[in-house]
Amino acid sequence: MIGFDKGEQSWPRAAGSVLSVEGYFMAERELIELIFEGCGDVSGDPDTLLGMGDDCAVVDARGALQCQTIDSLVEGVHFDLSYTSAWMVGRKTASVNLSDVASMGGEPRWALLSIAVPPGFSPLFWKGFTRGLCGRLAQYGTRLVGGDTVATRGPLVITLSVTGVLSQPVYRSGAREGDFICLSGPIGEAGAGLSLLRGLPKPWSLPGPMRRRLVRRHLDPTPRVELGRLLGKMAWVSAMVDISDGVATDLAHVCEASGLGARLFEEALPVSKALARFARCAGRSATRLALTGGEDFELLWTVDPQGLDEVMTAASRVIGRRPFVIGRMVNGEGVILRDNHGDLHDITFSGYEHGI
Repeated sequence: MIGFDKGEQSWPRAAGSVLSVEGYFMAERELIELIFEGCGDVSGDPDTLLGMGDDCAVVDARGALQCQTIDSLVEGVHFDLSYTSAWMVGRKTASVNLSDVASMGGEPRWALLSIAVPPGFSPLFWKGFTRGLCGRLAQYGTRLVGGDTVATRGPLVITLSVTGVLSQPVYRSGAREGDFICLSGPIGEAGAGLSLLRGLPKPWSLPGPMRRRLVRRHLDPTPRVELGRLLGKMAWVSAMVDISDGVATDLAHVCEASGLGARLFEEALPVSKALARFARCAGRSATRLALTGGEDFELLWTVDPQGLDEVMTAASRVIGRRPFVIGRMVNGEGVILRDNHGDLHDITFSGYEHGI
């Protein structure tokens, strides 16, 4: 098993463990109290008029625009408790929502949580989950202000809704012909990390630091909230999206919404040494992994050529390195990759697709 830092160990739900007790029953109010205790009182927040304890939370947006997002994580589909700790499930639940707000140029402020809980989850599990969830939310100035819990016979389902405020939203539909396409960081690593957790290729085929980097990118992604907030204030930035389903699919959404095409260049793609090594060991294409792997949660944005240097310089100060320019928006449709040999490949919507 891939090792974790002290305090972040995998918490199995094996029968008889402290986290899964046959026949264990927790009343709804007990779970709500555990979450409330873990996240703290919201009375000190002047913008929260009413938090947990009523049918709705009441917040004062002070006349600002709000952006709202919601995501669900399903046990066995989005996370596996045989190798994911409750703490990390909580952090990832927060991160995927925070990333959506970041991609609009928003500032996340309030969150609502809904959980469909099957039998067998003890207070120890929920304490770890709450610590991860609320710790990650608090890192970006976001408060959990309410939610709902229900019982289920199916898998654990965790749904989080986050509301953010913003002055000027950045939509997918704003890209213009000739705009540069930029990325905040390397891509494809989260998908490689998931493969490693599933045993492909054998973990010992990669050096330990590379293994841990790739696995961490899948289990504990970092939402680019500060960067999204910055880009949202820059007039040169025309469109933005977060990479949840892979560049090939998420950029295709931008193309579709903007009525344009995109031309990407293989030599410009940010393929990390860890991903390149993984690809060699797995006998797969690093380029394809980079373009189609999901859940990296990096930001992709388009920018007017006149403002490219200004935007890149400002973004560099936030993320500590220069972002990547990977292509241009062009007249036409779809996402076309020009490989290192000059050949063109249509990769439109070839990333991860959610089956319903």
